[in-house]
Amino acid sequence: MKTPAFLVRLMQYTSLSRRLRLGPEDAMAVQFANGLRVHVLEGRLRGVWTHTPNELAGSARATPAAAIARAAGMITGASDYLFLWDGGSGVLEAKSKTGSLSPSQKDWRDWCQLHGVRHAVFRSVEEGEAQLREWGVLA
Repeated sequence: MKTPAFLVRLMQYTSLSRRLRLGPEDAMAVQFANGLRVHVLEGRLRGVWTHTPNELAGSARATPAAAIARAAGMITGASDYLFLWDGGSGVLEAKSKTGSLSPSQKDWRDWCQLHGVRHAVFRSVEEGEAQLREWGVLA
């Protein structure tokens, strides 16, 4: 089956400048997202996903963009990746090998659990993909 053109457009990505230095968590998250793009285009991911860009508003709290994002409903602590599929949903939080959940991320996790939304932390691309397989959305 041919990949629909809209999926090709949605999965387009321009690589980052080599001069941009990523920390371990960001580097792993970019690898994970690139893998998700491939899984979508090859038909292995049975659902939709997005990255929650909390870092854009959270790191510059005094900026107008941060104020607008919070006013429009950005939830501090929301997981890095949101997944929606027929009959379910799940969220994944990317963490480095030694990273831990912040208090607001724990509150988000607890809110997810209260409503039966799957929540997991992953520390490697393989671990994130394994979680998606366990949820039955990645072939």
